[in-house]
Amino acid sequence: MGAQSLSKLARPMLLRGRSLFRGRLLERLRHVVWAGLLTLGLYSVMLLQPLEDFLRLFESRVADRSPSGEVVFVTSDEALNDPRTPENRIELAKALDELDRQGVGKVFLDIPFNASGDAAADETLARAIADLGPRLTLVDRFVEGTGGERLWRSTSPTIGGSTTRVVSDETDRNWLEFAWELAYGYEVDGRWYRSFGAAIAGVEGKPGGRFPVDYGFSYDQIPLGSVAAFATLDQTASSIPVEVTGKTVVIGHTNQVQASIQKIPGKFGAPASYIDIYAGETLKAGNTRWMKGVTTLSIFAVALFLAILLSSSRHQRWAAYGALVIACPILTIGAAKIGARVELSYAMALLLIYAAFRSRMRWKRRVEMVNLETGLPKLRALEARLLRDAVGNGHIVITKIQNYERVLKTLRADDKGSYVLKLVDRLRAADPNLAVYSDGHHLGWHTASDDTDAVVEHLEGLRAIFAAPVQVGGFSVDVGITFGVAAIEGDPSARLAAAVAAAEETSEAHNPIAIAETGSETDLLWDISLRARIDEAMEAGEIYCVYQPKIDLLTNSVAGVEALVRWHDPARGFISPMHFIQQCEKAGRMEHLTRYVLQSACSAGQLLHFRGHQITMSVNISATLLGDMRVVGLVRNVLQATRFDPEYLTLEITETARISDHTVAASILEELRSIGVRIAMDDFGVGAASYETFYELPFDEIKIDRLFVANIARDPKARAIVASIAAMGREARITVVAEGLENPHDIPLLEEAGCQQVQGFAFSRPLSLSNLLEYQEVVPGQSLSNMV
Repeated sequence: MGAQSLSKLARPMLLRGRSLFRGRLLERLRHVVWAGLLTLGLYSVMLLQPLEDFLRLFESRVADRSPSGEVVFVTSDEALNDPRTPENRIELAKALDELDRQGVGKVFLDIPFNASGDAAADETLARAIADLGPRLTLVDRFVEGTGGERLWRSTSPTIGGSTTRVVSDETDRNWLEFAWELAYGYEVDGRWYRSFGAAIAGVEGKPGGRFPVDYGFSYDQIPLGSVAAFATLDQTASSIPVEVTGKTVVIGHTNQVQASIQKIPGKFGAPASYIDIYAGETLKAGNTRWMKGVTTLSIFAVALFLAILLSSSRHQRWAAYGALVIACPILTIGAAKIGARVELSYAMALLLIYAAFRSRMRWKRRVEMVNLETGLPKLRALEARLLRDAVGNGHIVITKIQNYERVLKTLRADDKGSYVLKLVDRLRAADPNLAVYSDGHHLGWHTASDDTDAVVEHLEGLRAIFAAPVQVGGFSVDVGITFGVAAIEGDPSARLAAAVAAAEETSEAHNPIAIAETGSETDLLWDISLRARIDEAMEAGEIYCVYQPKIDLLTNSVAGVEALVRWHDPARGFISPMHFIQQCEKAGRMEHLTRYVLQSACSAGQLLHFRGHQITMSVNISATLLGDMRVVGLVRNVLQATRFDPEYLTLEITETARISDHTVAASILEELRSIGVRIAMDDFGVGAASYETFYELPFDEIKIDRLFVANIARDPKARAIVASIAAMGREARITVVAEGLENPHDIPLLEEAGCQQVQGFAFSRPLSLSNLLEYQEVVPGQSLSNMV
């Protein structure tokens, strides 16, 4: 097999790993997590309960199932318990006697009676109740008073005697006065009573247990009769109002009696007894299956998570999204038809919030894909196009506009876009329809030509065109351009990065067109051996430091520099710092690399001081080194060896999320401060570089992340964040540095926010030590704002 076979097997795995952990897949999964957490927040405060009630109303309308037919509702339009009409009690007694004669199974008298002024009428009713014996059950009720108080309504013992009693609670309703769930029983004066609905179904429930009420049974199919009809029924009659033999009869008032009106779905003025009849029918049918909101939310979240993970294409992913959306009405209607309750409002909220996240991200990408000053698409749009169209041939060309930042400083805001567009017009000299992409001082495009020599020849012709100055805003501006070229082989994203890196290495005088190295089958093997090459590169001086100035906004002078590590391999060109630093961490060589960088930086700082430039030197320290005290000895030994004044050394702690023990880290940082060095927190405001970390660890300086600095001009939130961090720094008496400043016009905003120091391309790119010394010697004491 050999190296070639190894590479063929490993490369797809690496690409898949990159897509999993670095691509949009992780972004989508993160959005699922955030949507789930937000929906859980909504669930915790029951914010979507109105929507859930609406869905239950909908379910009750579409279910349309037949009731058991075993429960008969016998009604009266007259208030049978009105003490002023004792004749109604006699009529009820006759109806009870007729029900007894017809062999009724059970009777529930859902009307509480107190003694009336007619003792004979009360005795007649009491006798009829007693004649039915255990087949009759009295229903006592909790009702709501006019002032909202909870009142007890019960049949007097003089009428009900020792008859069995059950309880119905008219106050057990939700905020819309619907009874979506009821209890199996209630405790009254220390005694346990079955609920009316549970008694109708003949089931027992545990104290405190509750069950959902299914309103999917057809209202019109519940058998009805009247008290008057049974009371006046002649024993010789050939027909009866409704069949009651062996059945359960509920006797109650109709909605003509005002005190007996309750809400049920579809009937906002139904007799109160219907709620308990529906409860009994629910328990009889066994329709107590209830999938609560948190369960459906979890199922949909897992399903969405798996749909994203398992979908290998956009088409499959959208099909999965569609299936989840369609599942909501299907589950709603299906559950209604089988008598189950599935709370879907929070699952729907999950999908809506996730869709909102994705829509916002797509909108943000569309905005970020366009340069607002020129209207040209950005380089990331070129990358997206190459990936979308699976472009596998041709070349990527990146134009570097020399002295771009310096020119922008001299132009009015209205002329900056015009300046770039004039350059684009010249690039389109041979092809007016050429799609050109713009990003800072870079312009780029894709050419379908596979002939590298022909591409270079064309670029040389373009350079000749740019020999003439550009007229902008009434001024003649000299233009210098250089090119980086990368042939597309393999991953277009990597080749675009290679073209940009090649353009950065160009110079007008010596190397105006740079060709990025083409990948080969040995790339993977070289990557595997990268860790072993790091030590060799340090010994050979291929790994070195460059220095980016930090500007004091008060004095407009260089306050210090940050040492940044670089690696230029003779065979492969520039290696990404992030890449080889990660390899160092994996190989356990981070301490060795840190010592090397610290030694180089302190030596450079000592040389700057010797030349009369008393500025600070900042060095990045990985948070992974804050696990033991060895880093303290490392720093102390380097300072002693280089004789660099520790008061001018700042250690910037990166990736604070990787600090495993804050207590240990705090003691290590305090020990470092005791040497005299300053401690800075890098990338404050993003990731784990949070207020908690800032509070727990002893920092002398914080660096506001470029995310906020770069957006300070166009985003009020970014401005507010920068201002709040600067104010916090002033209160805590620590230095605040704004890093990543690219637009010099943002400097007044940073000054207004209260930032003390600024770092970024707006003042200077990272410089070699010789360039830094040369500039300081030529213009001593001045800022680097003109050296880009």
